[in-house]
Amino acid sequence: MDRSQIRKMLLQTFDDFQMTRSERSALSQIFDHLNLSEHHLALIRSEAFQIFKDQQPVPGTREKSLGWLEDVMKILSRPASEESAVKSEAWFSPHDECSHRLCRMIGAATRKIDICVFTITDDRVSQAIQEAHQRRVPVRIITDDDKSSDRGSDIDRLSRAGIPVRIDRSQYHMHHKFALFDSEYVLTGSYNWTRSASENNEENFIITNDPALLFRFEAEFEKLWNQYET
Repeated sequence: MDRSQIRKMLLQTFDDFQMTRSERSALSQIFDHLNLSEHHLALIRSEAFQIFKDQQPVPGTREKSLGWLEDVMKILSRPASEESAVKSEAWFSPHDECSHRLCRMIGAATRKIDICVFTITDDRVSQAIQEAHQRRVPVRIITDDDKSSDRGSDIDRLSRAGIPVRIDRSQYHMHHKFALFDSEYVLTGSYNWTRSASENNEENFIITNDPALLFRFEAEFEKLWNQYET
């Protein structure tokens, strides 16, 4: 691992000057897996301090960036085994178990929900999303441009309710089906958020708090959110 790779890895956790639980866990697992030598540990510390120094001219960021730096130092000084155990579950349709579990995940979120799905036509799920928004949980949605205009799509309804929505507007499909809850769980699989997926189709999704997967999905969501900015 060279200095540029180290810098890129650290900068991925620095966008909002705060390191989420999933980012801390992912970095801890990565460092443990690499079995870093003292030389590499020193390089990471040096690069973290350089990133911290580079941000000092930005007004109002010192306290937050200092917290980020402290998190990096703590990760370097403790084993990954201190992180909580990975918890995962799998769900299958048809029948209503998937939609009910999805609605419970939305209803349990307290800090933020990021949704990146091909389409949303299941009114039960849309209602749960709207209720989360009404209780002031920040919600963001990324979806496909073609499907958003389909008959039965709830995207316009959710957008009118004040939920930020971004659409890909390209010749290709935004075909993801994943969601992030409180930066603690990711839900992903073949399952479309539709009545037909719930009632008729053979579909699946998994829910996991695996930190490495959370880190990757959070990074992908932010990439697409910025890419589809209008």
